Amino acid sequence: MRPHLLLIDALNLIRRIHAAVKAPDDSSQVDGAISSTVSSLSRALHDSQPSHALVVFDGSPPTWRHELYPDYKSQRKPMPDVLYNRLGDFNHAFLQMGIKTFRRSGLEADDVIASIACKAMEAGVAVTILSTDRSFQQLLTVPGIRLRDHFQKLDHTTETVCQQMGLKPEQLVDYWAMAGNGDIPGVHGVGNKGAAKLMQESGSLEHVFQQQEPKGAAAKVCDQKDQALLSQRLAALATTLELGVRLKDLRYVRE
Repeated sequence: MRPHLLLIDALNLIRRIHAAVKAPDDSSQVDGAISSTVSSLSRALHDSQPSHALVVFDGSPPTWRHELYPDYKSQRKPMPDVLYNRLGDFNHAFLQMGIKTFRRSGLEADDVIASIACKAMEAGVAVTILSTDRSFQQLLTVPGIRLRDHFQKLDHTTETVCQQMGLKPEQLVDYWAMAGNGDIPGVHGVGNKGAAKLMQESGSLEHVFQQQEPKGAAAKVCDQKDQALLSQRLAALATTLELGVRLKDLRYVRE
C-alpha cells in the first residue's frame, strides 16, 4: 500500500479552535482549546487514515521573509500571550497522541510543510495537508498533494480554485504578487479585482511586464516592478528546504 503522510499546520488549527472556545477565563479557554484540538485532530486522523503524520509549528522570527521585507506580518493580530505560553502543552498533547512534531527557529510552518510535501511526493508518498491557509493552494500544481480544510470538511482542488478565483493554482503566486494580502504588500492601486483581470488577460506577471504600452492596472504593475517582484518572492512557498526529516521517523501507529 502506498504510504500516506498527513501534514498538520499547527497554529492554523490551534488558533481557529482557540478563537471558537467559550470559557469563563483565559486559562480555561486554552484548556478547552487543547481538548478540542486533540479531538479535532483525532477526527482528521480517522478520516485521512495516514501511515505517517507530522504536526508543524512556526519557528520564532525573524524568517527569510522578514529579511526581505521587515514589515512582513506586521499587521497581523498577535497571538494572545496566554495561548503562546501554553503552546508547549499543545505540543505535549500531540506527542501523547503518537504524532511527531516539528519546530525550528526562523522557519515558517508553510515552508516546512511545502518542502516536506514536495520531497515526499517525489518519493511516491501520498500527501494530505491539513490547513485553511490559502497559500498552500499553489502546491496543487504538484500531482497527488491533497489540501484539506478540516473545518469546512472539503478538499481544495484545481477545480475549486478555478471556481473561486477564476485562476489556475500555478497563477496564484503572481496574482498575490500584484493583489497583495495582509502579509504581502502587492502593487499599490491594483487590488484583487485588478490583479485577477490582469492574470486572466496576460496569464502571468512576466507577461504583464512584457506589455509594450501598458495601461491602467498593468501600468501600475510595470511602474512598481520591484515591489511586484518582491511580493512574488514573499508569496512563493519554499519547497526545497533541507530539514533532515525522514519519513520512517514519522510513522503513525493508530491506537
